[in-house]
Amino acid sequence: MENRWLADVLARPVPESVRFLGRAEVVECLARIDVVAAVKDALVSHHHGRTILPSEAYLSWTNQHGAYSRSIGMPGAVLEQGDEAAYGMKIINASVSNPEFGLERAGGLGLCFDPRTARVTAVMEVGVLSAVRTAAVTAIAVEATGYGSARSLAVVGCGTQARVHLALLLARCPELRRITLCDVRRPVAENLAGELVSRHPGVSFSVAATPAEAMADAEMALFLTTVSEGYVRPDWVRPGSLLLNVSLGDLTDEVLAGASALVVDDVQLIVENPRRPLGRLINEGRIAAKAQADRPSITATIGELLSGDMLSERPDTGYVVVNPFGLGILDVALFGAVLRRASSASIGQVLELV
Repeated sequence: MENRWLADVLARPVPESVRFLGRAEVVECLARIDVVAAVKDALVSHHHGRTILPSEAYLSWTNQHGAYSRSIGMPGAVLEQGDEAAYGMKIINASVSNPEFGLERAGGLGLCFDPRTARVTAVMEVGVLSAVRTAAVTAIAVEATGYGSARSLAVVGCGTQARVHLALLLARCPELRRITLCDVRRPVAENLAGELVSRHPGVSFSVAATPAEAMADAEMALFLTTVSEGYVRPDWVRPGSLLLNVSLGDLTDEVLAGASALVVDDVQLIVENPRRPLGRLINEGRIAAKAQADRPSITATIGELLSGDMLSERPDTGYVVVNPFGLGILDVALFGAVLRRASSASIGQVLELV
């Protein structure tokens, strides 16, 4: 029996299409985009209220291997004028058991929306784009907090994020001369160090057995792990250093509360998410959401530093923590830039929807 009733009642649709970009096409577009400038502009726009940043949609479960798995939906809009406006959504899924099967831990899709019709105009692979966005925020934070001339860096966690971060930081921090890598899978750190030595002969790369060893002489420490419980102790932190808490779970409560300066990307998102350590500490009243002189508190947002509304100085004896939660609007801004490049250069596949 054929169900012809559905075809009979539908009006003839106006043709619609969507541009699809796989990873290779996304990388091709990113090569012609100043990703740091795009992310920086979006951070400034967010600080000045020219964005829409709804709450995230979060789904978690335990897969058949007993591993934590999750899906996060991150819609947003950057309300600039003309072609620079961007509306869209990032869907990023991850399972901590994926590397055991040869998969990257996280992956997903980026969607672009037409501002006038609200239709989806593009779908793109988001794994590498998400890593690039995250690395761009880190590079911007390094410069905004006054550590752009740092000579030594510790990297804890040596997966895809580490590769992208190091590529960008080595390009933007010309004074870097010593990088120490650490990973619970030591061969992963050793392999990455071996690759980097051949690409950057003027930089010293070494592998540390523990995060404490890696951090001992580092002006900056970058955390890119998958841990869910803090382990970094205050006595591991070098005075005057910068801690980039990108994976969010590495620093203990004592390290977060003891920072001389605590910089975030968005206060409200952190307050709304007590699953993450800093959000929990704020909700417990142990860290204030606004700068206060009498107790630990958030000092500034990256947007405030970029706009000059707040200033940051490297401390001599204390340390600075940057805790970027991850803003979907930054991904959406990059989605828009990638789509503009793809459309102008006819990159990707145009698929008919109706």
